[in-house]
Amino acid sequence: MYRKVTTVLLITSFLLFTTALNAAEKKNVLFIISDDLNNSLGCYGHALAKTPNLDALAKRGVKFDRAYCQFPLCSPSRTSFLTGRRPDINGVKANPGQADVGKFGGSPHFREKLPNTITMPELFKKNGYSVARVGKLYHYNVPNGIGTSGLDDPQSWEKVVNPKGRDKDDEPQIFTLTKGQFGGTLSWLAADGKDEEQTDGIGATESIKLMNQMKDKPFFLAVGLYRPHTPYVAPKKYFELYPLDKITLPVVAADHKKGVPDAAFLSFKKEEEQLTDELRKKATQAYLASISFMDA
Repeated sequence: MYRKVTTVLLITSFLLFTTALNAAEKKNVLFIISDDLNNSLGCYGHALAKTPNLDALAKRGVKFDRAYCQFPLCSPSRTSFLTGRRPDINGVKANPGQADVGKFGGSPHFREKLPNTITMPELFKKNGYSVARVGKLYHYNVPNGIGTSGLDDPQSWEKVVNPKGRDKDDEPQIFTLTKGQFGGTLSWLAADGKDEEQTDGIGATESIKLMNQMKDKPFFLAVGLYRPHTPYVAPKKYFELYPLDKITLPVVAADHKKGVPDAAFLSFKKEEEQLTDELRKKATQAYLASISFMDA
C-alpha cells in the first residue's frame, strides 16, 4: 500500500500537548488509530503476525507494555481520549443503539453535556495548526457508516475525508456467521483487487495528499483506519501470509466459564456456537490478514 510516510503517534495528556505547542519549533503530527487492533503484532511477540511497519515504529519510538482504555467500548473510549474527559464526565457511556438516550440514536454526543469542551484537534487548531481527519476518529457504525462522517464532531476539524472503497461493494461476497450482518459478528473476505481500492487504501492515499497540501503550515492529521474491525476484508495476498495449517487454536477447557463473572460473557453471541475448528482457524487467519493489510 502506498503509505511510505514518516509517522508520529502521539498518545499523551493535554498538558504535554500544551507544552509541545508552545515550543519554538512546531512539529507536524500524524495521529493514527486502527480499529479493534489488539496486541497481535510482531513487536509484542506474536508468533505469526507480520507487521513490519508497526514493528519498526515501536523500535524507534515508545512501546507501551501496559495500556488501559477508559471504557471497553468504541464510542466512549474514542470520546474519552479525544476530549481528555472520562466517560462519566463527558456522558458517553455506550455505543449508539445500546442506550436509548440522546438525539444520535444511542448514547449522547459529548457536546450535549459539555458543549464548550476543547478537543485534542481543536487545541492544535487554536495553536496555529491546520487540522484534518481521514476516516474513523469518533464513533462509526462499521461497516454501515463507511463513507459517511459517522458520529463526528465537525468543529474539531478544518478538512474531512470519508473514504469508501470496494470493500463496501463486495459485501455480498463476505462470509458471515450472522446472516445479513457484517459488523459486530465474525465475518471475512479474501478480496480481489489492489490495496489502494480498499477503504483503508484510499484513506492512506488521501492522507498523503493532505500532508502535501498542508506542508507549508504545521499540521495535525488524524487518520482512522477501519481494519481490523469486522468484516475482516483484505486483499488475498494477506490471507496467503497465514496458511491454515500454521494456525494453532487455543485449548478451551470444558468449564472455562467457571468462576468468571457473567458480565464477561455479555458480548457473546449465540451464532458463535456454530464455530467449528476449521472456522475458528479461518477467522484467525482473516483477523491476522486484516492486521497485516492495515500495517502495509
